[in-house]
Amino acid sequence: MVARVAQDAFRQLESTSDVLDAEQYVSGLLGTWWGRPESPADPEVLLGEGIVAYAARRPRAGAVGLLRAIAVLGTAQQREQAAAAADALTAGGTDGPAWVQDLGTERVTAAWEYGDVFGDATGVLLVVERAGARHGVVVLVDHTLGGMVTDALITDEPDEVLDDLRGDTGTPDPRAITTDAAAALLVPAFEATDTTARAGAGPEVDEEFAASRALVLARVQLLPAPPPAPRVVGLDAAARTAAVDDFLGSAEARDLPPGARGCAELLVEFGEVVDPARPLRVGPGLIDRFLDAILNDETPNDGTLDEGPELSDEELDALPATLRAWAEWAGRRSGLPEEAMAELREAVDDMACAIGRPGDPEPLAGDVADAFLAGLDLDELGPQDLVEVLERRMFAIPAVGARIGEEEFPFLDPSDPDDRGMFIEGEHPEFHEALADPDPEPVDGVNPRLHITMHEIIANQLWDDEPKEVWQAARRLSAAGHDRHDVLHAIGEVLARHLHGALTGSGAFDAARYAEEIDGLGRAEDARVVVPMRRKR
Repeated sequence: MVARVAQDAFRQLESTSDVLDAEQYVSGLLGTWWGRPESPADPEVLLGEGIVAYAARRPRAGAVGLLRAIAVLGTAQQREQAAAAADALTAGGTDGPAWVQDLGTERVTAAWEYGDVFGDATGVLLVVERAGARHGVVVLVDHTLGGMVTDALITDEPDEVLDDLRGDTGTPDPRAITTDAAAALLVPAFEATDTTARAGAGPEVDEEFAASRALVLARVQLLPAPPPAPRVVGLDAAARTAAVDDFLGSAEARDLPPGARGCAELLVEFGEVVDPARPLRVGPGLIDRFLDAILNDETPNDGTLDEGPELSDEELDALPATLRAWAEWAGRRSGLPEEAMAELREAVDDMACAIGRPGDPEPLAGDVADAFLAGLDLDELGPQDLVEVLERRMFAIPAVGARIGEEEFPFLDPSDPDDRGMFIEGEHPEFHEALADPDPEPVDGVNPRLHITMHEIIANQLWDDEPKEVWQAARRLSAAGHDRHDVLHAIGEVLARHLHGALTGSGAFDAARYAEEIDGLGRAEDARVVVPMRRKR
């Protein structure tokens, strides 16, 4: 395996003339085993150092190029070994590709910070100059996970990324920060992610993170070494009690049920553990993590919590109302603007509505997996195929529960087209009242039944992967930073144009032309990729 991977790398690196392309390729190679458990052997030693040793014995340009790139992007041990091996090959008369002369000449010239108004996440753009050209790296730090890096990417258009950030009305404008400030945020954030990965906890990172991690981390390592982080002094018992009492005595908490105190104590405790510097802040992402911890036993995998706390029946009954009141109180206390408060209310209300009650049927994980894999011959699918199928089908139908009007549906079968339709209707609460009418009126100029039908058609196409261009386009648009609903609407606009003739009787639906136009979606997107700041349930 090592020989085949190395030989492929030699050919690839000999065929490229761009140093950034070469670095991205090697970063992707190193990322293929990042985060894998070290048993029975450490893959960084078995594969990473194995590739270095193999390349050291191959006197060809691609081997020198690979070694020089690993000397910049690898682990400390790999960097040392690769640099020595490349020097030896060069001394023996083997030159590397022309681009190797630019490796190591890069420098960070600017840093920009941006984030959502709630403080759930912070993004940093580093602008890098090398050999007269500029590129950038974008890093997303998730504060609901204790300040871990969850996404990182490379762009060759940092100025356009900055323009996109400034044009995003959903987040405050980015602000210039010093390289020292960038280092103080990013260095410990990468350490937290890597520590979690080494512990085998499986950090919650974007699917493309591993491929870009080595290159982005190499750019972060160009920053000044940050001083030791100051010790955060958390709330003592008296301060925690005072915060709970302040909340329960507020106008927002008036008439809450008896279990509200226990819920408030858990909210304070969770905030202090996950974001100790700001234990009483509030945001949709933080509330989402809180609910995962107490309802789904999904404690943060950064090691900050041992296990999720247990709720009494009284506390569970009080939880929805307490969450809504807490969001109002904590948002007012934090000085959130009204637009942010409206967004927070909507998000928390959605989460509160989805909270189960004692005795509610809960789908087993096996039942859910079986539903998403229904109709497939599992013997014909490899592990990677299963991952791809689940990703595609869960993009079409990302949950198994829905709320339509005042009625809860805790377990809809995603493999059933009718149940898929109910889930989609649940995703559109703005149409619930209209859809209750057999002949609904337009809502804000939109035919609600037609809109839901279009979503159902796209969900069915994604579920069956037919045509394949639909899922391929969805992945491209998602990678470009568009959220799921916007991706579905982009596909729906194309679908509507092609269905118009069939619906009006003016022409037949041309499946080939539809697939061709869908295949063009997202291809105009370039490196101007902005990591979305708000997590959607």
